[in-house]
Amino acid sequence: MNRTLVILAAALTAFALGCEPQAQRTTPAWVNPLDLMEPNLPADPKDSNYVLARMEFGRQAILLGSYTRARPRLREAFDQLEVEHENVGAALSSERLKYYKGETFERAMLCTYSALAEYLAGNYNEARILLSRALLADKGAVVEKSTPAEVGEDFGLAFYWIGKTYAKLGDMDNSAIAFRKATTRTPRKDAERESKEDAKAAGEMLKKRTEGEAWVYKTFHNPEKPDLYIDPIVNLAEAEGAPRGDAGTPADAPAVLQGAAPASPVRRSVDKPEEFFTPAFQTATNLVLTLDLGRCPYKYLGGISGEKTEFGRSPVCPRAVRVYIDGHYAGPAFQVLDLWDQASTQDRIGEKEAAQTTKAVLREVLSYAPYAGSMASHWDVSGDIRHWTTLPGKVFVFAADVAPGPHTVRLEMYDINGSRLPRWTNTYYGIGVPKTGEAYVSLAPWFDGDNRLGPDDVRKAMNAGANPASTYGF
Repeated sequence: MNRTLVILAAALTAFALGCEPQAQRTTPAWVNPLDLMEPNLPADPKDSNYVLARMEFGRQAILLGSYTRARPRLREAFDQLEVEHENVGAALSSERLKYYKGETFERAMLCTYSALAEYLAGNYNEARILLSRALLADKGAVVEKSTPAEVGEDFGLAFYWIGKTYAKLGDMDNSAIAFRKATTRTPRKDAERESKEDAKAAGEMLKKRTEGEAWVYKTFHNPEKPDLYIDPIVNLAEAEGAPRGDAGTPADAPAVLQGAAPASPVRRSVDKPEEFFTPAFQTATNLVLTLDLGRCPYKYLGGISGEKTEFGRSPVCPRAVRVYIDGHYAGPAFQVLDLWDQASTQDRIGEKEAAQTTKAVLREVLSYAPYAGSMASHWDVSGDIRHWTTLPGKVFVFAADVAPGPHTVRLEMYDINGSRLPRWTNTYYGIGVPKTGEAYVSLAPWFDGDNRLGPDDVRKAMNAGANPASTYGF
C-alpha cells in the first residue's frame, strides 16, 4: 500500500502536524521508554504509589508489545492487592495520601493483563486463577442490594480470555459460559441519553470534517500554488460518504480493497457475535487481535472543598471496526469492554464519598469556630484523582483462522451513526501467524494513525493556515 500524505485542516485534530522535525531531536537514537521508566519505579512496597507506578509501567510495556517486561512488574502490583497498608494520613486528611490499589475496574484490568502474560507463556492454570481474580474485582463494584447483578458480571474482556483459557484446559462447558458472559452489557440509566448526545455530536463533526477535508484538498492539490502543492494526496471529503447499516455497521463497505492480495488469506471468520463467542469458533482460530480505543475515564475533584472524586467521560468516537487482512475483508471486531460503564457503576464510590463529605462538613464547621478557624483553613480534605492514565476507553476483539505467514492488517472505523472515519484508519504490517498454535497481538489504533507528514510538509500546512485543534471523540 502506498503511503498517503494528508494535510489536516483547521476543523480536525492535528497530531500529525505536531510531529517533531528530525533536526530538533536531541536523542541520537531511539531509547526504549521502559529503560527510562523502570529505574524510577518505587522500590519500597509501602510507597503509596507502588502499585500505580507498576500499573503504568506494565501498560507501557504492553503497548510496546513486551509482555515479558510487563509480567514481573504487574505481578508485583498484584501481590500488594491483599496486603494491608496503613492509611492514617488519608483517614484524617487528603485521600491522595492513601495507599493506592486502584478502582475496582483498574484492579480487574491489572489481573487481566497479568493473566494475559501467563496465558502467552503457556501457564493456563495460572492465567485462569488471575482471570478469576479479575472477575472477583469486578464483583467488588457491587455493594448495594438494589444494584443489578449484571454490574458485577460485565467485565467482558476477562470473560473472553477466561473462555479462551478454559478451552486450553479442555473445560468446554465453562468456556461456553464465559464466552456468553463476554457480551453482557452494563445496565445504566444514562446510557440512552449519552448515546443520543454522541450521535448528535458525531453528526456535527461529520459536517466539520467534510468541510475541512475539502479545504485541505483544494489548498494542497492546486498545481498553480507550487509552494503548497503536495502529491500524492487523497481527498478525504469523498471518503466521508457515510456508508451506513444496522447498529452503526456499514452495509456497503468494500469486501476487497484496492491493491489487495490476489486471494484472501482468511480461511474462517464470522460476522455475528452469537457465532464469534463460542468455543467451537474460538478454538478454530489462530489469530487474535485486541484493539484498545480512546482514553479511559479521568478523575477530577468536586464538592465544597474538593473532597469528592468525580469521574469524567472521554467519549470514544469509533463504535464499529471492520478488519481487513491483506486487503480482504476479514470480519468485524466485537466490543468486550467499555471502561466508562465500569467507572460509572461502582457502588463503592458512594461509601468513599460519604467519609470524605463528613471531613469536608467538619472542616467547614471548624472554620467558623474561635481559635480553630485558621487551623481548619489549612486542613486538606481533598479527594484522590490518581488513576491509571494509560488504560483505553474501549476494548474490541477480533479473531479468525488465517493462513500462516506475515500479513497486513487494516482497521476501518465508523462512528455511532455508521459514518466512516477515514482518519481513524490504522494499518499494521508484518503481523505474523504461525504454522501451529495461535498469534495474539494487542493494537492501540489512534487518530491519524495512517497519516504522516515530513517536516517540510508540516511547515507548508502551518503556513497555509492549518490549525492543530482538539476534536470530539479522540
